[in-house]
Amino acid sequence: MGLWGCVLVTVLAYPGTPAHATTIAFYSDGVIQPGDAYDIVEVHDTPPFQTTVDMTGGDVGRSDNYDSGLFAYDSSTVNISGGRVTYLRTYNSSSVNISGGWVGDWEVQSIRAHDTSNINVYNGANLVGDSFGSLDVFDSAVLNVYGGLLNLFVVAWDSSVVNVHGGYLFQLGQGANSTVNIYGGYMEVFGRNIVVPETATMNIYGYGFNYEPEAEWRSWNGPADGWWVSKLTGHGFDGVPITYWGLPDPAAFPNITLIPEPATVMLLLAGGIFLVGKNRKRHENQGR
Repeated sequence: MGLWGCVLVTVLAYPGTPAHATTIAFYSDGVIQPGDAYDIVEVHDTPPFQTTVDMTGGDVGRSDNYDSGLFAYDSSTVNISGGRVTYLRTYNSSSVNISGGWVGDWEVQSIRAHDTSNINVYNGANLVGDSFGSLDVFDSAVLNVYGGLLNLFVVAWDSSVVNVHGGYLFQLGQGANSTVNIYGGYMEVFGRNIVVPETATMNIYGYGFNYEPEAEWRSWNGPADGWWVSKLTGHGFDGVPITYWGLPDPAAFPNITLIPEPATVMLLLAGGIFLVGKNRKRHENQGR
């Protein structure tokens, strides 16, 4: 671990206890550990060197201050394996890897990815927000979900990309020219079926797909006042189950594509070639 530089504002230090600061800025490698508490953490590169910050514990941000939280810039990397981050913002080509701890808050857009940055979520991660907080992916940023619990709205905007390989998502939605690729995972829906704009693209890779347009009757004000929710099930190429509640009918929307596994495609192609050859031989025999 290299030396790290920082700027501290309003430092409160007590003998025998970790330092607490309002603001800290990392310009080289560093650690946020249990007992640390910051209102604002900024992570910057010092060219030509990239900065990596490992967060194993502690608290970053305050629920009553939307401008607080963790801010990643340049091509820096932040690894979160413990602790709590109330608000998270990524910019430029930075990367944040979340494999533990708690990230997010009840506020709308408590997690935001901008520019070409990326957020990677793994098993052990907890992203919180439920029906109020959200993770919004803007510009050409990328969100990769390999596992974990995303208990908040996830929304892809602009030309961003969301890749889901596993895990649980409270709800996944799209806007503008975004792209969503599904390889596995469980996608819940809050309320009625989601809307996929005509300008957006959704690709679902796998096999054994089954779409139920009226899979479950849901209601907020009694059984008589409710609506049907759809359900798509299947498996990804690696055998990971896929469940997507509230998905519009792929047969009715050309921008929602079910893409079969390569082996299935080869079998279909082989069957097509066999039929073509069989028909051609039949026609040749009929011409004799």
